Amino acid sequence: MADLEENIQQQLAELDAELDLVALEQPATETLRLYIDHPEGVDLALCERVTRHLSRLRAEYALEVSSPGPKYRKEQS
Repeated sequence: MADLEENIQQQLAELDAELDLVALEQPATETLRLYIDHPEGVDLALCERVTRHLSRLRAEYALEVSSPGPKYRKEQS
């Protein structure tokens, strides 16, 4: 899973150098759950852009892309 996480982080950096993969979970064999963060915040449009950008992964997995929420950001400050 570490290789997959590294690969995803590289792809996110291609999309936006400030995007950060906070966590990666695999709740089911064919599902990946990504938690992303960005200094300007994460909204639905950014989640959609990330999902489209990771199109190669979508061939193998159902992707769930979201943010860990504002509490995460405050804890990191």
